[in-house]
Amino acid sequence: MESPEEKLRRQTIWYKRYKSRLGTPTLSEHHRAYLEEVGALLVLPKTTTDALLPLYISLLDDLIPVVDGSRVFRELSNGEASRYLVRAMCLVICKTKQATPFLRLADDGPLLEHRKFASKLLTGLDAALKADLEPDRVIKTQILALIHLHNDGFAGGNRSSSYLSQAICEAWSMSLHFNIAGNTDQEQCNFLWWSLRNFDRLNKPIMGAAPFIIDDTDISIDRITAKANSYRSQIMEVSTVLGDLMTIATKVYKASSKSTVDDSGVFPSLDDITSNTNFSQFHQSHRVYLELWYHIAAMLSCRYSGPGAAQYDRRLASADRVLGIFSQGRHENFPPLPLVPYALSMSTTVIYRALRDGQRDLAAAYEDLRSCCDALDALGQRWTSAKSVAKIAKRLCRISARASRNPQLQETTQGLPNDRYADSQVASRNSLNTIARTSVEDNGLVNMESSLTSSLNGSELIPEEQLSSQDQLWQGQSLGPWPGTMDDPSCVPLDRAFYDLFDYSIPDVFRGPATCEFLQLVHNEDDGMDCGIQSTSPLASFSGCNDPATDMPI
Repeated sequence: MESPEEKLRRQTIWYKRYKSRLGTPTLSEHHRAYLEEVGALLVLPKTTTDALLPLYISLLDDLIPVVDGSRVFRELSNGEASRYLVRAMCLVICKTKQATPFLRLADDGPLLEHRKFASKLLTGLDAALKADLEPDRVIKTQILALIHLHNDGFAGGNRSSSYLSQAICEAWSMSLHFNIAGNTDQEQCNFLWWSLRNFDRLNKPIMGAAPFIIDDTDISIDRITAKANSYRSQIMEVSTVLGDLMTIATKVYKASSKSTVDDSGVFPSLDDITSNTNFSQFHQSHRVYLELWYHIAAMLSCRYSGPGAAQYDRRLASADRVLGIFSQGRHENFPPLPLVPYALSMSTTVIYRALRDGQRDLAAAYEDLRSCCDALDALGQRWTSAKSVAKIAKRLCRISARASRNPQLQETTQGLPNDRYADSQVASRNSLNTIARTSVEDNGLVNMESSLTSSLNGSELIPEEQLSSQDQLWQGQSLGPWPGTMDDPSCVPLDRAFYDLFDYSIPDVFRGPATCEFLQLVHNEDDGMDCGIQSTSPLASFSGCNDPATDMPI
């Protein structure tokens, strides 16, 4: 049997051999011409990198310690930094407002809108990685980890999840989850591995495209614990514990789960999680990010519990807190990471459910939905996913505004008792998933669009008695009248869209192309609604469309 010393020796030899590739790949003339055309060989101008890299270091370097940003900046000044890694860092940070004046691909080139800038960088980086142009495989892993954070545009969640899985596979093949003797960059490699693990814990709910990949029992290196003189280690400890919390909160959504009740165990407070750190002294944007992460886990932890249950109250309290954070108007300084718009989107669904469950009066819910719309509109300038949720929220806001003017519809009702509430949730989920999956798998995109369109006009596709039964199942949470259901038949499809956004046991239905088509059909008449909110640009201008200049997804 191999001794631990021999195993460690072989791992060290393997790491040193595998870490860097000797030589450069041989490119044919046509291949090189293609790579130049798509921007794989691009070198960003100094005016761009000198502005964007300091932004990255100040906002993201400690929060997501995938790279040592200061080291990369120093190496860039000496002409030693990887051009691909520099572009990946610029790709992540380009969504910030502060980056707007510097988004140029050449010194004499035009100033680009951030989506076009990001599209150009992503296209070039993808081609460079596929051509194996980056010789250092640790850097390649860092690049893959960074570009997975760009999840906007058509199939953005699936593409992002694919990049993350590639990064994890690269890290695994280099044995970054082991301590490697003689590795002078062991500490940075440890931070890289645990960053990948934390991304993995966020990938399942936020991207909705893949299950967890990393099992903590497969990791040999120790967790990074908070050190008094290391700000980065303190953030990593909080992030790692929040990753644990995500694992616990999402258990009930696993395909193998037979449970119809939520975990009744003690749910830790944010103070409990941050007790070993100087959390109150963290950078404000970092505190906001970690708090949003905590509230996402808190909202996820309630799937079956009805009104009055501790899990339900916790979910609603977290949704209110998330809305409160965004209502302060400092979203432009939040980290440009997918968790931020996702937290607000989830908060919007929870606040809407409180209205459906009779836990919030119509006037309060209407004001909250208006606040959600305002915040989603603001985020929608940078995140296409926020725009799509804003469209639905505006529709619901308009229905609520109309209902608020009708005294007969302003009653609130009590939800079902907890046991019946759970049963109705299970039946509802099964029936709705059957409709959506059958449409996609059997009939394809065209029939999915047809199905959703028909549901707007009544029951042309689904038999009336079947539609009635399914709608009653979904609305079982509130037995009494709900504002809008009597005079707006499109309310049921909107309910289903919000339900799918919150159901993490099914694939990426809400953000898929078919649903984008559905939202376009539902909302094309809603520009300039009467709830006092200015509409965003048409849905066709963001999710599911290509950059006209590059024909690449934005």
